[in-house]
Amino acid sequence: MTRPTARFLLIACCVIAQLQPAAIAKEPKQKEKDIAGLPYKFFEHGSAPSEELLVVLAKQLHWDNGGAGNLDRMAVHLRFEKVDEVKTADGDQPRYRVYAEGAPEDKVYGLSTLEVGKVIDNSVQDVYVNAQGLVMTRRPNPEEEGLTRMPGSELYVTPKSFPGLPTRYAVGSRDGTVTAFGTIDPIPVVNFDRLCRLEARIGAPGAAAVLIVADGFTPKMRLAIILESQGDIVNIEAITDHNGHAVVAGFPFIQGQTKGILKATAQGQNCLPSVQIPWDSTAAAPAAQTAPASTPAAPAAPTK
Repeated sequence: MTRPTARFLLIACCVIAQLQPAAIAKEPKQKEKDIAGLPYKFFEHGSAPSEELLVVLAKQLHWDNGGAGNLDRMAVHLRFEKVDEVKTADGDQPRYRVYAEGAPEDKVYGLSTLEVGKVIDNSVQDVYVNAQGLVMTRRPNPEEEGLTRMPGSELYVTPKSFPGLPTRYAVGSRDGTVTAFGTIDPIPVVNFDRLCRLEARIGAPGAAAVLIVADGFTPKMRLAIILESQGDIVNIEAITDHNGHAVVAGFPFIQGQTKGILKATAQGQNCLPSVQIPWDSTAAAPAAQTAPASTPAAPAAPTK
């Protein structure tokens, strides 16, 4: 078998109106002139990813980048602040309050959650935003517009805490005009070298797919990212944006092996960060390949 050449994952990146919640209830239409790319490779002794899995990764990238595919982030975004830890069936998990920075106050919102290996969960609960961006479970009173904390009235989220496992959230207005996206990874798999940052994010159960996120590199450079899994090596090239940001995808499973380590190294002009993340094919699940391609619809208000 010859080593596969680099491919590009096509991402449905519609016009701005189609990125808003009113449009995202429908399957996005592919438009060649509006499509961005996510570079990826699989190993010589690995397997090609399914189209379903590629669509899942495209959606994850779309949420990570504020609904803008592999392009610049949007001004409206979510920020999270850790509050404490709570006991759950999965053990102690961190709890965060949520800020929708840049989101207007005079709207009713809903929360959507995207976990790895699952479909989007659209909550029917209405939420609101005060003048400081604090997401609340009720409409703020005039004297509460300037508050940044409101225990008992603020929205909390509790993502799963596992190394390299992100949970994605979106706060979308019910009228479909505003969506703020944000991603939390309570235990990030990350490495810094000088000003360069490299992170590995699990994209499917068992780390069947991994997003490699590079930040702080030279803007508009050809960034070489080397992936290694159980002795197999592939090189991926990505072009950083004007902020020195780039994302590639890797598929670490190796035929005949059930567990291993994916190592990723980025060759910057003055830095060489590297990260490692374990994979386990026995933990992979079909759910990772069945999530819908659309970005979140703003959760609909309950019908009477």
